[in-house]
Amino acid sequence: MTLLREIQRLLEKTYGETGVNLEECLLNNDRHKQLAALSDSAAAGQISDLGRTFLRVSDGKLRVGLYYQPRVIEALERENPQFGLTDTNILPFMVFLEEVDHAVHASLKYLEGYLDIFAEEFVRDLELQAKVDTYLILQMYCAFFNADKKLHDDDKRWLKACVFDSEHFAYDEPVLAQRYRETNRLGRRYVKHLDGLTAKRRTTEIRRFRKLDYRRKQKWIASL
Repeated sequence: MTLLREIQRLLEKTYGETGVNLEECLLNNDRHKQLAALSDSAAAGQISDLGRTFLRVSDGKLRVGLYYQPRVIEALERENPQFGLTDTNILPFMVFLEEVDHAVHASLKYLEGYLDIFAEEFVRDLELQAKVDTYLILQMYCAFFNADKKLHDDDKRWLKACVFDSEHFAYDEPVLAQRYRETNRLGRRYVKHLDGLTAKRRTTEIRRFRKLDYRRKQKWIASL
C-alpha cells in the first residue's frame, strides 16, 4: 500500500469516507505552477511550496489537487516513514501528512454543507485539524516502531517540538501570521488534553471535535 493511501485510509477510518481517491489528485510541477498562478496573491506567495492543497468548486463539486515538491518525495523515498521515524524524515513526513489531512477534511466539510471554502474560518479549521491529526498520526508511527509498542514521554516531547516548536510566523501578511500562530497555539493546547485521555475516549473526542465549526473549536479548547 502506498503511503498516501495508508494515511488517507487511516483518516477516513477515524472521521468518515470522502469518496475521493487522493492518489488521482496528485499534481505534477506544470499543473502546480498553473494553479499557483491562478491563486496568486500577496498571501499565497508566502505559503510554503513544499506541499500544497488546491481547492476549487466546479459544477457544484469540490475539486482537490495535491502537490509535493520533488525533494519532499525524494526524502520520503530515501527514508520511508513506513519503516520508522527519524530526525531526517519526520519534517518531510509532516508536510506530507498535513496536505493529505487538508484534502480529507476539506472534502468532509464540503460534503456536510460548508461551501465557502475560501472563508478564513474554513482555512483556519483545516490548519487546526492538520496540527492535531499530524501529531496523533506521528504518535501512532512512533509507538509502532518502539520495541514495547508504547509511546513514551520522550517521544511526546520530541513530537511536540517537531509539530509545534518548529513553526515560524515571520510572514509579511498579518492574516497569515495570525492564522498560523493561533492554530499552532490552539493545536498544542488541544493535544495536551488528548494526551490525558484513554485511546477510546480520545477517538470519541476527536470525532466530536471535528464536527464543530472553528469558533466552537476555539471555545472548547479555551474551556479545557
